[in-house]
Amino acid sequence: MDLFSMPGIAAWQQRLNSSERFAEAAKSWSGKLLLIEKTDAGADRTTWVVVGDGRCVEARSGSGPDHADADFVLSANADTWSDLVTARTTPATAALLGRLHLLKGDVMALIPHAKAAAELLAAADASPPAKR
Repeated sequence: MDLFSMPGIAAWQQRLNSSERFAEAAKSWSGKLLLIEKTDAGADRTTWVVVGDGRCVEARSGSGPDHADADFVLSANADTWSDLVTARTTPATAALLGRLHLLKGDVMALIPHAKAAAELLAAADASPPAKR
């Protein structure tokens, strides 16, 4: 699933809102996330996600003002996002290796929501659940 295309974003939001695992893990999390896919050509793609009490309240392509409105801005290349979605790596590992960058927000504020973030990414994986 492409986290940065209109069809991929819509499918991701639907999967998030039908995931009991995400609902449970994110029940106390409310926040605005801007995800950035860095490209070599400089034509970065962005996805805006608003999470509220176990639901994905909004998901769409990002726009200019979203950076200022976001609680957290996370940036990585396409390979890293793929590795995160398919659980070949974790956000913590990707960040420690310099593959995932927190451009805005406090990492300490994300730590209590690590399980919710993992479920957020897992819902983007269109593979059968048995693979995870």
